[in-house]
Amino acid sequence: MSQYRSWAEVKRRIRENQPEVSDAEWESRKQAARVATEAYVVGHHLRDIREEQGLTQGQVAAAVGISQARVSQIERGEIHNLETMRAHAEALGARLTVTIEYGNRTTGAA
Repeated sequence: MSQYRSWAEVKRRIRENQPEVSDAEWESRKQAARVATEAYVVGHHLRDIREEQGLTQGQVAAAVGISQARVSQIERGEIHNLETMRAHAEALGARLTVTIEYGNRTTGAA
């Protein structure tokens, strides 16, 4: 038998060890983790585009109207504002779109 456990088993054990956490709190934590992961991925892609274009963070910051430090934060996934992400993408000649998936339906906005 394998020494590894399935992801479902790991999650079950975590829940058992924290019985004081409500289902709503677990769902909230999962959503927060999802958002953080998506922000990290978006930031990574923005960094890749910037590097492909040979731009510095300072150049992007000047184009967007934010600090170089904020560009660095965005590229590390510390994204809290959709409009900042949109401006950052536009400064790189890219377009940010938002997709909403619900059941078998997908909608998006530019």
